[in-house]
Amino acid sequence: MRWIWILLFAASTARADTYALRGTLVTPDEVIENGVLVVTDGVITAAEANAAVPEGTRVIDTGGFIYPGLIDLHNHLTWNAHPRWSAGTLTRNRYEWQATDQYSVGLRGPQSKMFAAAACDLAHFAEVKSLVWGGTSTTGSLYQDCSRGLARNLDYASGFDVPPAQYRIFPIELRPDDEKNVRDALAAQNPVIAHLCEGIDASAARELRQARAHGFLMKGFIIIHGVPLLEKDFQELGRNGVGFVWSPRSNIELYGKTADVAAAKKYVTLAIAPDWSPSGSNGMIEEMRYAAFWSDAQFPPVFTMKELVQMATVNPAKLVRLDEKVGRLAKGLAADYVVVRRGARPAYDALIYATHEDMLLVAVGGRPLYGDAEMMRNVNPNARVESLSVCGAQKGVDTSETSTTWADTMKNLDTAFASFSLPMAGLAECPCR
Repeated sequence: MRWIWILLFAASTARADTYALRGTLVTPDEVIENGVLVVTDGVITAAEANAAVPEGTRVIDTGGFIYPGLIDLHNHLTWNAHPRWSAGTLTRNRYEWQATDQYSVGLRGPQSKMFAAAACDLAHFAEVKSLVWGGTSTTGSLYQDCSRGLARNLDYASGFDVPPAQYRIFPIELRPDDEKNVRDALAAQNPVIAHLCEGIDASAARELRQARAHGFLMKGFIIIHGVPLLEKDFQELGRNGVGFVWSPRSNIELYGKTADVAAAKKYVTLAIAPDWSPSGSNGMIEEMRYAAFWSDAQFPPVFTMKELVQMATVNPAKLVRLDEKVGRLAKGLAADYVVVRRGARPAYDALIYATHEDMLLVAVGGRPLYGDAEMMRNVNPNARVESLSVCGAQKGVDTSETSTTWADTMKNLDTAFASFSLPMAGLAECPCR
């Protein structure tokens, strides 16, 4: 089934069609005014100022900023239909909050019931939720038995002719055969993304020593969390080519602090990702916004807005060795992009502070999957656009190449959650009006 899906994905993203988008290109290394993005068969064939457009090409004037699609290297997707959750108090490490009654009753138990009843609907919901927040590539999927057609699943089947990234939640507790798989992947220079040092106490810090003893600290290994790591630890990770994924909101909600990213940025390639909706952010843009507020509260601020955008695009692409496939607006790369309405904010800020109304297009492989319904149809006249509302913003999602409609997904989830008398989260947490 896996190879059948890969062929279907390749067919869905490679289409004999050319179109062009006009707007301000944010590549993300530079801002190009009067930019033109030309897309042919799902691939970028030009991304420059006043680029020549082939005769007869469909041209859409977006009036907005055009960015690379956002790449999420840390998520637990099928949990994202559950509402926000709290352990009730700050904890010292992940083992502590996972042992609480609050977690068992409020999250683990409900997820077990829902996953058994509607796993693929949870997956479909999570992909749409990722798109709503600008995410075009994700990790943390459990989709082996589900038919897809939305965001790229980098840890299962990205749509590219490369091995998937390994995604390990408890890398120190692996069975011997699983540990061999990790070693073989690293030896073959394939990425391994691992949750490590999640917490603030000595037991969390000890996991770095354990990873070192296992021989994992080498190029291709990517650490998520790393809350208690010191500057000398990041120096070691940098020397060994280890990458780092930062999830500040979930760290601060659970442990009261996050990683020393001011030190980390000196030595390692940094990415940002939301973790999951229950204690992290609903999606990539929301996590970038949280990070921007956090950074601005530090003295001096840790990141510029440009750096945060790079941490969601080119940096994660580099970490998973897909930087010649995605993460930038450049000729020859896949046409994964986000279009945001242009307003008063500068280019990088406009993405981080985009409202739901501002989200015009989110595309994977040249096909807009979410955004303004009219603009989606202008780009892809064959799209099957279903309506949905996000905090009052009327948007559309293209499910023409998925095995289920958005309406059916929501109907199935509403029925399943109601059958267990459980609350369900939305695509976003909307402010009171």
